[in-house]
Amino acid sequence: MWCLISQPNSVVFEVRVDPKSIGQECLEKVCEYLGISNESDYFGLKYENNKGEELWLNLRNPIDRQVHCHGPTNPLRLALRVKFWVPPHLLLQETTRHQFYLHSKVDLLKKRLLPKDWEGVSKLIALIAQAESGDYRPLHPPHNLYVQASSISPATEEPKPMDLLQRVIRNHKDFASMKRSTAEYWLLKEISELETFGEELFSTKSIGGTTVGVGPHGITVYKKDHPKQLISFTNILSASSHRRTFKLEYVSMDNKESVLETKLDSSHVASSLYRALTEKHAFYSCETVRSAVTTQFIRDLKGTIVSIFNEDSTLGRKYVFDIRRTCREVYDNARRVLYQENGLLVPKIEQPDSGRDGVNCKDSEEKLHRLIEAMTCKICMDNQIDVVFLPCAHVVACSKCAAKVDRCPVCRSEFNQAQKLYLPSEFNQLSV
Repeated sequence: MWCLISQPNSVVFEVRVDPKSIGQECLEKVCEYLGISNESDYFGLKYENNKGEELWLNLRNPIDRQVHCHGPTNPLRLALRVKFWVPPHLLLQETTRHQFYLHSKVDLLKKRLLPKDWEGVSKLIALIAQAESGDYRPLHPPHNLYVQASSISPATEEPKPMDLLQRVIRNHKDFASMKRSTAEYWLLKEISELETFGEELFSTKSIGGTTVGVGPHGITVYKKDHPKQLISFTNILSASSHRRTFKLEYVSMDNKESVLETKLDSSHVASSLYRALTEKHAFYSCETVRSAVTTQFIRDLKGTIVSIFNEDSTLGRKYVFDIRRTCREVYDNARRVLYQENGLLVPKIEQPDSGRDGVNCKDSEEKLHRLIEAMTCKICMDNQIDVVFLPCAHVVACSKCAAKVDRCPVCRSEFNQAQKLYLPSEFNQLSV
């Protein structure tokens, strides 16, 4: 079976898969085609059902049991999209960052991501122009990109400034000599600081146009003419979906148990909201994905009948979730594999406009040396500081030297106690 895979920039390519194969096999072929070898966990495949709803393909279930498989003249159409958004410094492959960039650009143009102000808008437009057209050329400015990206809007209600184009050009000039990959990185860096970064939105049937967003930190409820309501993962007690209804029990800001119950367009959308909440919680907040999530499944009618006689039967079994690893596990695994393959370290990213605001490696080394020196005992100049003199509260010596003196080396006053300090473990690694 041929599958037509569309990227966020509308570029389409083909991959061939067995209709009986699971979604994971299709995703792996897609990522292999794009050169994404070890970071496929951030992505997913979307399909459109017969009701026009966009749903995530469950990667653990057979494709033909989720999507109607077409004939050779009418191939299956799927869309590659970012499912789990992470900051760009966690992405080790340039091909992965490029797909993140393409998706984030679409979200900006469709106003699913809103910069803080118009200055942020002008900077993002300039980064898009630098990534796609290179340095600013006065005789051939990329007006088509400026016009295309002009639909980006900020979260503020301030009117559009008259000099927006001049701001964009000024920012574009500041990014001179910046590589395409670097411009894409800094665009992702900018949007990763937005409040709606990584949110998946679900529109409900509630009166007043309620929208529920599931992001890296929890759930955000948007109601018309009401301030948004944030419900963190730690405050959620339970969640469930039944037909078109999604129900959430949580602890409110005033430490009272509250309930959010809302109806969605269909049972598929309600179950998608429940799935998004569970998978994002496991990916962003947990140390490892619990077996209660990975083994949860439902059965179709035939499988339910067979399970009466054989409970261990896999017939008709459909897994609810397809998440395999958490964010930290994905990063650690990708870094380990890539390092073993070709000694890859974290890629070096150029600083934007380093002449004014950038930080070069030499400055970083000097700061590190000053920090190490500041944490070294001022008496022996060898051991790390680990005591504080009381009551003067000066921190200048190690425990061995403190036992040999009776006055503070700084203020020369007598101290009553040399209290042991337990510094963060990160300080111990500085002198290694």
